Amino acid sequence: MAARTKVTRGSSAPAEEPGGDQVGVQSVETGIELLLALAALSTDSAPPMLKTIAAAAGVPPAKAHRYLVSFTRTGMVERDAATGRYRLGPNARMIGVAAIRGSDFVRAASRRLPQLCEDTRHSAALAVWGDQGPTVVWVEEVRRPITISTRVGETLPLLASATGRVFGAYLPGYQTRALQSRELAANRRAGQPAGPTSSGDAAVLFADVRRHGLGWTEGGVHTAVNALAAPVFDYRSAMVGAIALLGPAEAFDADPAGSTAATLRAAATGVSQSLGHVTEPQGA
Repeated sequence: MAARTKVTRGSSAPAEEPGGDQVGVQSVETGIELLLALAALSTDSAPPMLKTIAAAAGVPPAKAHRYLVSFTRTGMVERDAATGRYRLGPNARMIGVAAIRGSDFVRAASRRLPQLCEDTRHSAALAVWGDQGPTVVWVEEVRRPITISTRVGETLPLLASATGRVFGAYLPGYQTRALQSRELAANRRAGQPAGPTSSGDAAVLFADVRRHGLGWTEGGVHTAVNALAAPVFDYRSAMVGAIALLGPAEAFDADPAGSTAATLRAAATGVSQSLGHVTEPQGA
């Protein structure tokens, strides 16, 4: 039988269990199980309650509560004082963004953003699909008298942003359905809805995005900002992210048939090809 490795005073090496497996910290593993359960429960529904998180993680509620208190104090979790529901906090999102920034898509696309900004004279951003929807993971800004930008970690709407519309058009419906339903309901409640109010309206919008190969908005998320966004695909022809351009409405051409759109579309195609995507010729 393998001997158990002992740690002598002053050594930083972890003890090992029989068979060579390193000894871990059970409390850390329990905490991670709770964070993973919270992340999974937050994807397609409203923020969960304590009992739901505990049950999903297989942890007694009283024990789960102690962990969640510590996670709240450290910014890993946020708790709504009015409803008692939990969601991932800013530090959890920061860790997620840091991990995503190491992905093939972000590495390939981020190298092209400086040239894209120079060619168009507009700021650019990369976004991926996160647990709350389209999430900005990289921003390249153009110097202007008035800075018009988005921020890393920002979550964008599905129906009202150029980037969100691209995800809605190209991702499988099961991934976007919950967010789409919430935004459609919010539009119906609005006195003067600025966007689609039915799934049929959304389907028409997304079909238009696919027809042009990109999404666009004029004063969508911010009234003074126009934007364009194009999808990036991998070797499986699956959408892995989006590249967006944004700028002041008076100086940004958001026409999907315009020259800025053509430059963006070409950049996104180049990134897709670097990830192994093969573009089918038109009419094939």
